[in-house]
Amino acid sequence: MRSEGRQQLGSKKLYAWLLGLCLLVMISFAFPKITWLGSLGYALIALLLTQLVVIRKRVLSLHDRLYQGLGVVALVTQLLWLFTPLRWHNSGIPLVVSWSVLVGWSVVRLVQRLARETKVTASVLMGAAAGYLLLGLTAGLVMMGLETIQPGSFEPIELAAGASAVDASVLASVGVFSQLNYFAFICLTTVGFGDIQPMLPLARMLSVSTGIAGPIYLAVVMGVLIGRYAATVEREERDSTRRDPSR
Repeated sequence: MRSEGRQQLGSKKLYAWLLGLCLLVMISFAFPKITWLGSLGYALIALLLTQLVVIRKRVLSLHDRLYQGLGVVALVTQLLWLFTPLRWHNSGIPLVVSWSVLVGWSVVRLVQRLARETKVTASVLMGAAAGYLLLGLTAGLVMMGLETIQPGSFEPIELAAGASAVDASVLASVGVFSQLNYFAFICLTTVGFGDIQPMLPLARMLSVSTGIAGPIYLAVVMGVLIGRYAATVEREERDSTRRDPSR
């Protein structure tokens, strides 16, 4: 019982930390002077995701270890990508692939974990919200990677102004993160203001995929949460009837 209680407490903390990191990244993009916090936040998210597998598991399977290894790969590819020159277009490919697979896998695991919860608690809601924000932030990161691979994928977005800036690292253009993250959430929520437009085929398909992923995630998670809430109410009514048969 004590072990189960510690595991539940660890789950609550991880949900809270994941939500907090997602909010930190979003807030950092609202203030140009602290945009560097966004890159740090992404790195911490990758590390935190690898810790989600240890909850309620004493022995990790090969499947879990592969997931943890993918988190480390995503972290390394992000750091390498940030410090490579903008002219190294192919440096964004490992970033796009690793983060797409990691977060797609993470969201599936997160929904499965939420489905195993017995009650709809504050920590469960934080986990559900964190999953949604994580989708948007990852879409923004992947869009940034795609912009470095194929400059001009999104307009009006410019990674570098002038030839000399092309030799600068990706980190020097981190301000573009805020614009593409804004666009990513516009796609995720299917709002579509039209102030930023995907211009190339890959950019358009990524925008479409983000727009599809948002409603699907909400539909699945809402179904899980409503099902858990209904089961909790039914169980409480059944217990109440057993205690008081006259009801």
